[in-house]
Amino acid sequence: MKTVQAILPAILIFLSLVVTINPVSSGATVVKVDPPLVEYHTNATGQQFTVAIKIVDVVNLYGFDIKFRWNTTFLDYVSYSVRVPKDTYPDGVLWKPIIFEWKEVNTTAGTCWIAYSSRYPAPSFNDTGTVFTMTFRVKYHPAQYTANIKLELYSTDLVASDASSIPHTTQHGTVILYALAARHDVAVVGVHPLKTIVGQGFSMHINVTVSNQGDFTETFNVTVYANTPAIQTKTLTLTSGNSITLTFTWNTAGFAKGNYTIWAYAWPVPGETHKEDNTCSDGKVLVTIAGDVTGEGLCDMQDISILVDKFLAEPGNPLYDPNCDIQDDLVIDMADISIAVDNFLKDP
Repeated sequence: MKTVQAILPAILIFLSLVVTINPVSSGATVVKVDPPLVEYHTNATGQQFTVAIKIVDVVNLYGFDIKFRWNTTFLDYVSYSVRVPKDTYPDGVLWKPIIFEWKEVNTTAGTCWIAYSSRYPAPSFNDTGTVFTMTFRVKYHPAQYTANIKLELYSTDLVASDASSIPHTTQHGTVILYALAARHDVAVVGVHPLKTIVGQGFSMHINVTVSNQGDFTETFNVTVYANTPAIQTKTLTLTSGNSITLTFTWNTAGFAKGNYTIWAYAWPVPGETHKEDNTCSDGKVLVTIAGDVTGEGLCDMQDISILVDKFLAEPGNPLYDPNCDIQDDLVIDMADISIAVDNFLKDP
């Protein structure tokens, strides 16, 4: 199977028999990445930017075959837009009708291959225009070193209407991700109470996910709160870039009945300046009379019926409901039902 490089000149040789030949550029033509330099001095992870691949000061252009690549360690491909023909895109290149086109983007390899040619009776292109634009997202901004990322035009063929090659130079692009100052940064990224209803005087568990988003191993405290009162504090050591889920136990003895907002706080480490994500609040828990699994404020036959329906259910069983596991021992059994019976219709 013929390659695009072989097919494109063959097409243009045929076209040269019917197209009026214009003078070919003497070498002032440039294929370039515009802008040639994109710089980020602060953390650019997640930010997007767009570059254009342009042909500048070309004469008698009738086709092109351009290959472009980038570093996938630092950049993610987002989208591209081909600007052919100029009849449709005022900033584009080539005139219609178009006889050949090839578009291929390989996001794994980080390559883009674009090839087009006009056909008779299209006039040759004599101007400056954009071949295509490409949008990237910064995937990773290194903290302790500067990354110089090349946006490389690694193969560029420009063909005149007589199938001859148009002399030109190339100008690659560069993205610079400047080294960031080493930082201390711990965060709470998730709070998940395992129950929404808990019997007063009984316990429940709360999962809290914390991460070390800084550049140093940190030892720090994490405290979980129910409204204002602290539930429990844990101390942990976490290496840079890692996260962990901690399980806290809330013994509701001494807490009044009512709704509580559960939140967690990672105590700032020395040198930490970004503290907005040290706090995370997610979820409300109702403290009520033990056996009130519906949260209506009273333990009645509806609650007991629900417990009976879920008898002997354990985690993994579709019938298991942590709110019905009054003792929080991972099984809904006679002990839970007995608690509800003991509190049947008691004044809440």
